[in-house]
Amino acid sequence: MKNLILFLFISTVSFNLYAQESKQDQLQANGEDSIKVYYLNQMVVNTSIKETNLMKNIPSSVSVLSPRQISDGNIESLTELSGYIPNFFIPSYGSKVSTPVYIRGIGARNGPQTVSLYVDNVPRFNTSTYDFELQDIQRVEVLRGAQGTLYGRNAIGGIVNIYTRSPLRHQGLAASVGAGNYGHFHAKASTYNKLGKSVGLSLTGYYKRHNGYFVNDETGDRADDSESGGARLKLEWLISSKLTAKVFSHFENTSQSAFPYMNLASGRIENDFPGSYNRDLYTNGLSLRYFGNGYSLNYTAGYQFAKDRMKVDQDFSPESIFTLNQFQKEHALSQELTLKSESDHPYQWVLGAFAFSNNNTIKAPVTIEKDGVAILQAQLDRIGGGNPAVPEITYVNDQIGFPGTYKKPSSGVAIFHQSTLNKLFGVNGLSATGGVRFDYERTGIDLDAKSQGADIQIKLKQPPGVPPFTVNGDTSFLESFSKNYLEILPKLALGYKVSESTSLYLSASKGYKSGGYNEQAFYKVLQSSLMESLIRNAFQGFPGPGGPGGGPGGPPSGTPELTLEEKMSYEPELSWTYELGGRSEMHDRKLFTTFAVFYMNVDNIQITRIVDQQGTVGRSVTNAGQSESKGVELSVRYNPDPSFTLYGEYGFADARLSNYAQEEIDYSGNYIPFAPRHTMNLGVSYLHELKKESFLDQIGINIQYAGAGKMYWTEANDEYQPFYGRTNGKISFKKGNFGLDFWGKNIFNTGYNAFYFSSTDMRGFESHYVQKGVPSRVGVTLNYNFDK
Repeated sequence: MKNLILFLFISTVSFNLYAQESKQDQLQANGEDSIKVYYLNQMVVNTSIKETNLMKNIPSSVSVLSPRQISDGNIESLTELSGYIPNFFIPSYGSKVSTPVYIRGIGARNGPQTVSLYVDNVPRFNTSTYDFELQDIQRVEVLRGAQGTLYGRNAIGGIVNIYTRSPLRHQGLAASVGAGNYGHFHAKASTYNKLGKSVGLSLTGYYKRHNGYFVNDETGDRADDSESGGARLKLEWLISSKLTAKVFSHFENTSQSAFPYMNLASGRIENDFPGSYNRDLYTNGLSLRYFGNGYSLNYTAGYQFAKDRMKVDQDFSPESIFTLNQFQKEHALSQELTLKSESDHPYQWVLGAFAFSNNNTIKAPVTIEKDGVAILQAQLDRIGGGNPAVPEITYVNDQIGFPGTYKKPSSGVAIFHQSTLNKLFGVNGLSATGGVRFDYERTGIDLDAKSQGADIQIKLKQPPGVPPFTVNGDTSFLESFSKNYLEILPKLALGYKVSESTSLYLSASKGYKSGGYNEQAFYKVLQSSLMESLIRNAFQGFPGPGGPGGGPGGPPSGTPELTLEEKMSYEPELSWTYELGGRSEMHDRKLFTTFAVFYMNVDNIQITRIVDQQGTVGRSVTNAGQSESKGVELSVRYNPDPSFTLYGEYGFADARLSNYAQEEIDYSGNYIPFAPRHTMNLGVSYLHELKKESFLDQIGINIQYAGAGKMYWTEANDEYQPFYGRTNGKISFKKGNFGLDFWGKNIFNTGYNAFYFSSTDMRGFESHYVQKGVPSRVGVTLNYNFDK
C-alpha cells in the first residue's frame, strides 16, 4: 500500500493545502452538485438536486461546513465533526469497523444506520464504510431530523451529505506532509486540471499512519496503531450547455490494531489474541444532469464494494478462551432518478424514483480456545465430584469451533414527490411544503452455521468393563429467512419569511429504519443446539433400552424446537419528528443565528445490547418498545469582519425510553444509552493579513472547545460518562505558495471513556471494561499550494 501511495505522490508532484476558491468563481458556477449557490455568513449554502426549497429556506435544521471551516478545524474524518454541529455526536472507538452517528439522542451501534451518509450523492449502506479520509472536501451538509420523504429508509436522525471538489471549478496542484507525537505521519497530494474547456480531471491521494495511543500489556505491543491510504479520481464533462456528466472512483485501504479495551479492575489491556481490523473500500459513482425548459432531469448511480477482516479477543483477558475471526464482503448498487422544476414560479416540485440492492456476506467463526475448553472440562469434573455413579466425561479436542456464513441480501424501490408553494394564500414570505414517499424493502438472511470439535468421551464407572465411547456433538443449521416492508413516509412543513434576514418554520415528518437479522445472536442458538446434540447422542450411546425421543435412558420428550427467525430478527423502527425553528442574519449579515425546538417519538426503537453468551461478548439489536427525544439547538456565528469569527453551537437532547420492559425489569423513563444529553462547541478563528514587505503573508489562529455528556452506557443507567470537553487549536503561517501549521487536539489531555461494557466470564465472574479516549496530540504540517 505504501508503494501505491508514494507512486501517486510522485506522479502528481504536488503538496496539499486546501485552495481557497474566490467568491466570484463560486457565484459564477452552478454549485457543486447543486442548482444555485447562496451565502449565509461565511458558509457556502447550496440547493439540493431534489430539494424544492433553497437551502437557506429549508424547513428543517441544517448545518453547512465550508472548506475554510474544515481546514481551520483540521477536520480529517467524519468522527471529528462532533461538536461542530448541535446534537451531532460520533464517538471514536479506535477502529473504523464501527462509526455510529447519533443525532438528537437517537443512533445505533449495530444494525441499520439511523443517519444516512451520501458522498457526491451516492449513499453508503453500512456504517463500517463511514469513516474515511476527508480530503479536498467542498462542503459538508448535515440535515437534522427525519428526512424520510426525500431520502427514505434509515434517515430517522438525519442526513450527512459530503461533496468533493470539482475539477471544473478549481485547477491547481496541492500537497502536504506532516508529523506529530505518537508516530503520526501523513502525506497528501492532489492535482486538478482542465482537459480543454469542457472537461475537468482530478486525482487525489493520501497516506497516513500512527503508532497508537495504548499498549497491550499482555503482548507489549501497541493496541491501536493504524495505517491507511487511498486515492480518488474524478472526471466532470460539460457535454453541452444543458447536459453535464460526472464520474468518480475512490479507493481506500485501512489496517489497524483494534479494540484496546482496558479492564477497570486491573487497569490493563491484556488481550492474548490481539485485535485488528483491515478494510478495502471501493466506491464508484456516475451523475448525469440535463436542464430542460423549466425543469432538470438528474440521474445518479453508485456502486460500492467493501471487504474487511476483524479479529477480536472476545474474552478480553490474558487467557486463550474465546476468539472471533470475521470476514465481510459487501456489494451495494443504487440508482436514483429525479425530475425537478427549475423556474421562478411560486410552485416548485420534484418527482423521484430510487432503487438499491445490497448483498452482504459475513463469515464469523467463533472459537472456544484451549483455556476455554479447560474451563468447561473443570466444570464437568466438578459435576462428578468423585461419585462412582457419575461417568467420567472428557472433551476430546482442545478447540471447539462455531463457523458460520451469513448472507444478508436486501433490496428496495421507492417513489417520492415533494411540492413547495410559495406566497401561500397570496401572503409574501409564507410557504408550504408537503411530500410523500412510498418505500418498499425486502431483507433477509441465509445462514450456514455449525459447531465443530465438540466431541466428548464418556467412561462409565459402573458397571465395570464397559469400554469408553465417544459422542459426536457437532450440529449444523442451514436456514433462510426474509421479510418485506412497505412504508409510507409523509412530510408537511410551513415556512414564513419575516424579513429578508429572518425566517421561521414548523414541520412534521415521518422516519423509517429497516428491520433485519442479528447474526451475532445466532452463536447462542448454536451453543444451545450443541448441548442438545451432546445429550441426545450420549443417550444413544448408553447400553440398555432407550433411545432418542424419550423413554427409559433417553432425553426428555417434547423438547420444543428453536424458533430461529424470532430469536434472530428485529422489527423496523418508526418515528415522527416535530420541529419549530428559525434563522436570522443581523448587523449587516455579521451575526448569524439558528435555533430549533424539537420533539421526536419513536416506536419499536432498536437498541444495541451487550449480550453475555457464556463468557463471550456479543452485540445484539433488539426492539425496546417506545422512546422519545425532545430538546433544543442553538447556533451563533459572529463575523465583525471577514478575518475574524466567533462561533458557538449548543444542543440538548432529552432522549428516554418511554415504554420499555425487558426481562421483568422496567427501564421506562431511563435515558437511551450511548448518546450524550449535551453537545457544545465554542471557538474563535482569526486570519491576519500582513503587509507586502513583511516576511509572512498571513497568520491564522483557530481555537475550539468541544464538549459532550452526560452519556449513559446501559439501559439501567447505572454506568455513565460525565460531561467532558476537549480543546483543539491550530496556528498557521503562510508565505506565497507555502504554509506551515502547528496543531493540537485535546491539548489539555482531558481524560474520558469512549466506550464501556461489562461481561461475565465462563467462571461466572463479572468484569468491567472501557476504551479510553484519545490523549493529547500535537504536530506540524508543511503545505504547498499552486492555483492555476
